[in-house]
Amino acid sequence: MTRRLTRRGALGAAAAAGALALGGCLDGGRRRGGEFWDDPPSIDTAGVSRAIETPVPDRPRLVPVPIESEAATAFADRVDRLLEPVPDPLTAETLPNGAIREQIAAGRDDARDALPAPEASLTPLRRAERFATARAHAATAVGTWAAVTTEGDPEGVTAGLGTVRHRTAETLAALPGTASDPLAGAAVYGPIERWLDTARRRDLVGGGGEIAASANPLRAGETVGEVERVQSHVEVGRHLRRRYEGSLSEPRAVDTPLREAAEAVGAAIGDRLRALHGEEAERLRRSPGIEAFLDDRPVPRDAPSVSLLSGAVYRTFDELWFDPIPIDDWTPDHPATSLTRTALARVRLRALDALAARIEDGETMFPSDPAAVADARDDAIESMEGLVTSANPLARWLGAQVRPLFDEHDAVLSGTTPGARPVAEAFAGYRWIDLVAGEVDPVLASVNDAVESAD
Repeated sequence: MTRRLTRRGALGAAAAAGALALGGCLDGGRRRGGEFWDDPPSIDTAGVSRAIETPVPDRPRLVPVPIESEAATAFADRVDRLLEPVPDPLTAETLPNGAIREQIAAGRDDARDALPAPEASLTPLRRAERFATARAHAATAVGTWAAVTTEGDPEGVTAGLGTVRHRTAETLAALPGTASDPLAGAAVYGPIERWLDTARRRDLVGGGGEIAASANPLRAGETVGEVERVQSHVEVGRHLRRRYEGSLSEPRAVDTPLREAAEAVGAAIGDRLRALHGEEAERLRRSPGIEAFLDDRPVPRDAPSVSLLSGAVYRTFDELWFDPIPIDDWTPDHPATSLTRTALARVRLRALDALAARIEDGETMFPSDPAAVADARDDAIESMEGLVTSANPLARWLGAQVRPLFDEHDAVLSGTTPGARPVAEAFAGYRWIDLVAGEVDPVLASVNDAVESAD
């Protein structure tokens, strides 16, 4: 019989188990045997790959206008122009250093692979991301090449670091633009704000006003690539804003309702965090551990459900620590990003509570057979389909955040003969997707109430 322990013991075991990725990718590789896995239930995993026969829903469309063909051509031409100075093929006779030669060749090949074909069925945001990735790889290649040639100049490959910083800040200051309604504005402008805000805080930090000709050609090339990626996001962000605003028959400013909706949902998050932390409420964004979500009833040590809770708590609070969520008196700078990330945090916290309740009711999330895995995945897909096809733009945005969770679990089940533990982990992951999707409607109801109050 499986030994059981109190919630304090479960915390120690789950912490040793390691962290999950967003929503339940269990880390069995670093974990040492817990009580549940000392004597687990049995499952015949033969034929479990049939569980992934149902296709995952397509990525939802958030921007209702396409990138203009002329702009797409210009982005693609930019990649070709960047790569012109790099010899093809690049041989050892031309460049003896293998590491430098490999970075240049890989950057060139990756740029061509990332460049989207005109006929490819991609959402505007996904196409924009592909262009930015292609340009970053191409700039890395040519920036590295420029750093090792006497006639080359890494600083001349792309716009200067100071210039791109200025353009990024200028574009962010003009967002969000007008929209058909606040939730549409959140879905359209939230990802663009996120690109640029992340770039400003991560990719463009440090250094002087220009790209230095580093003594390390590899680092010089990488820096050029990072700057070019941000420049691409600035350009495509401005383009999509112009295209979207031009499509509106009745444009309306959405800054204020977005801020007020984020603050309303943020207040609910603050209340829940204070309840979780109790007397330690001075650091609300810090993880309280899984103990805070469970009562004193014993739970099975290291069961898939407990490990799922541990990792989901870790990832939720890791992102909560950095995300622009208005808790207490703090008002984030970028309202579209703030509302989207605040809504996501609220959905996750509610899903954590729902998962903890199931654990307390004895749920271990160990599948009885491959059919149970297929049923769990089908349930998750049905829930996901409801999000990505919703008429509510914020529901579609939330669906876009959860949809990638299928990839790792599906990869596990597609293996020849996966073991019982990875199958159970995939099963738990699908159940988590379903739990998260089930918490979207109540969160959106509170968002809608706040938006209506702001009007």
